[in-house]
Amino acid sequence: MVEREDRIACLREAYRVLRPGGLVWGVGISHFASMLDSLAHGFFDDPQFAPILDCDLENGQHRNSTGNPLYFTDAFFHRPGELAREVQAAGFQILEVLPIEGPGWLARDFDRLWADPIQRERLLTAVRKMEREPSVLGASSHIMAIGLKRT
Repeated sequence: MVEREDRIACLREAYRVLRPGGLVWGVGISHFASMLDSLAHGFFDDPQFAPILDCDLENGQHRNSTGNPLYFTDAFFHRPGELAREVQAAGFQILEVLPIEGPGWLARDFDRLWADPIQRERLLTAVRKMEREPSVLGASSHIMAIGLKRT
């Protein structure tokens, strides 16, 4: 959802239908996902993509006026604190903000690492060590804010 008011309205509806003590997972695209994705997939230097990325980094408003599906659709890209504030604005108590993919998606040979049980465990161990580190939450393409409906 592009507009903050729409996102909060959606979260308020979740708050309304949840029982006291219920949990919500508010999920958003990371503010820096577009830059990281363009670097990882080789279109960072694409002149058509440059103004889209500039806007993403400026204010989180991702607008694809090119029609090129490689550049995604219109969306809002959250910083972790922004997502948490939206979930709070709907009435939830924030329990935690976490990455969804973490930085593992940046591995050039992720499929090979994941297929090897030893390397998979090594990767998971490394990711677990940093998943709650606030300074690197934005290195995940997606983030989630876990909220509690108070009793």
